[in-house]
Amino acid sequence: MRGPSSAVTDEEEICGYPMALTSRIEKLMAFENPRSNIYSLATLLPTASWGRNDPYSNRSKMLCNPVSNEPILIWMVGHVSATWFLRNGQPDRQCSVTIVPLFKHLCQQALRLLSGFSHPPLPSADTPPSVVRASRWQSSKHGETSSLFSSVYDAREVFRAKTEMGLYPAMELKKRDLVLLEVKLIQYFVKDNNSRFLILGVFSASGT
Repeated sequence: MRGPSSAVTDEEEICGYPMALTSRIEKLMAFENPRSNIYSLATLLPTASWGRNDPYSNRSKMLCNPVSNEPILIWMVGHVSATWFLRNGQPDRQCSVTIVPLFKHLCQQALRLLSGFSHPPLPSADTPPSVVRASRWQSSKHGETSSLFSSVYDAREVFRAKTEMGLYPAMELKKRDLVLLEVKLIQYFVKDNNSRFLILGVFSASGT
């Protein structure tokens, strides 16, 4: 499912940024690296599908490259709209980051992606969404003590491999900060009011 092939950013979202930063943003928004299974939302592998359950790893609940069965990492660039990490001053079981993508059509692209991999498909909204939310567990399913999500990297000066960038405190993220979210599309089963199990696609922040 490819996104629009023309401009990938809205001018008002990057107005005032230096030319060098604008160029950098444009490249990230159109990025794809098939060898590493990394795609921007606008260049997502059109054959992507739920993975397979093989004897060594169950990828059936992750969006994967159908050839390699490796999970696909999706890049989305935008401004922070909201964050959630703590409850009553302590790391909550689940955290989330909500962004306003730099291209409005990418919100619709994200919704189509989530709807297309949900069953039944998500209902279309009268008002197109303006934000995209990614979540991540901060505790295990066994109820262990939650620990603050720490896979946030400082790319303010230079963007390179994560192992070559310093960490950035998650709690210092604030509204309107420019960020790149790296997410996976994960499958969840939820029960509706009629006790039927539904398949719901959810963006999950990468922790690598």
